[in-house]
Amino acid sequence: MLSRVQKIYFGMARLGPSIMLDMLDLASALFYFSIQSLPAIYTGSAIAISYLSIMVSELTFGNLSDRFPTKRWGRRKPFIMVGAPLMAMSFLLVFSPHLFLAQGNVVGLFFYATITMSLFKVFYGMTMTPFQSWMPELTEPEERPAVSSWQNVANFIGFVIGTFGTSLLAIEAVAWGLPTEILYMILGFIVIQLLGFAPSLIGLHKEGKFIPQPSITKDLGAALKDRDFVGWLVAQGLLSVGISMIIKTTFPYINDYLLFGMTEFIIFGVELLSVVFVFFIIYQFTIRKKGKRFTLQLSMMVAALSLPFTLVITTSTAAFLLLAFAGAGVAGYYLFPYIVYADFAHKNEIMTGEGRAGFYTSFPSIPLNGMQAFSALLWGFIFALPEVVPVPGQATFVTQGYLFWGPIAALFLFLSVLVLFKVNIDPNFDELKEQYPTNTEEVVS
Repeated sequence: MLSRVQKIYFGMARLGPSIMLDMLDLASALFYFSIQSLPAIYTGSAIAISYLSIMVSELTFGNLSDRFPTKRWGRRKPFIMVGAPLMAMSFLLVFSPHLFLAQGNVVGLFFYATITMSLFKVFYGMTMTPFQSWMPELTEPEERPAVSSWQNVANFIGFVIGTFGTSLLAIEAVAWGLPTEILYMILGFIVIQLLGFAPSLIGLHKEGKFIPQPSITKDLGAALKDRDFVGWLVAQGLLSVGISMIIKTTFPYINDYLLFGMTEFIIFGVELLSVVFVFFIIYQFTIRKKGKRFTLQLSMMVAALSLPFTLVITTSTAAFLLLAFAGAGVAGYYLFPYIVYADFAHKNEIMTGEGRAGFYTSFPSIPLNGMQAFSALLWGFIFALPEVVPVPGQATFVTQGYLFWGPIAALFLFLSVLVLFKVNIDPNFDELKEQYPTNTEEVVS
């Protein structure tokens, strides 16, 4: 059991990494496609490769942290201690191509974007997969909503800060180089990230059962016997395509097509802050009353019904309304994975008597990041369509992708809602303990 203070600093340790990952997701297409003029196919391909990189990283380091303990630091801490500073350094490099390349070098910029974004994702997986694997080991099922709530607070604040950071990038960034304000902001994010891990590394020690003979095949076989786990992987993969499309496109959409000015960017940031905060509260209420599945389906439908209106929106007022509903969907997407995977890990531990927290935290990265890579490639093809759409009120034209991205994202969100009807993500642990009393006794001892 964790004390209240431990729950807070464990959950809030996600703040720095959340800021970095959210800003990278929000700003990668804006920075390379809109500001640095890297063609859409190249931009989408670079982002797709970075998703494949984090897929390999999360699977590798999650399973390594399950099976290779150190005498002094245990299993999880060494990966966090090494990975966190490397993640911070690579985040700075993503936005610094001007230090290494000449302006106009398209091929060089493509390789630079691919390498730096991939390195960040690798080090993110090296750090956060072992860190998140701690959660089911440090907590009992009844504690997880409280811990997850603090993680969601960190994610919410991180998303908001990442949004404002991306807004500042859109306002201040020039075609080449990194403004001083952006550099100082990034350095501030690095400080937050490094300091955020310190309390957990110093104050937390408990770990779960060590599996002396690693067998990924055995782990995979045990997990895939759970039809609900497989169904969740399918559902999350589908909705991740739509959510990734929203996240990658929002800032190019309001920057290039709707031509937001500074005031409108500020309004958008405040709006997103308010929407995500309000819907976090709404969703936590509906989780208690209706369960996780109903709540997730509700959040995805709110977004899916609004996104097709990108076909007809031409004003900032209408865009604010559209993005508010899309933000409601994004809030739902970010709320669930930590609880769901911790529940599946605990469910498997009750049923088998073995601890696989790292596996349940890392293995889902294969279908998830594979689908997100597909989403990035799809984005590249969509935004490589002919530039025949007039910018509202201007004499310039942009790609047809600015019209079609909404309906395409909505389709994948709707498909995920359908799959979730067949998936139980609200396990009854009391019933499971009654069914597997011997394994439960082994876990407790």
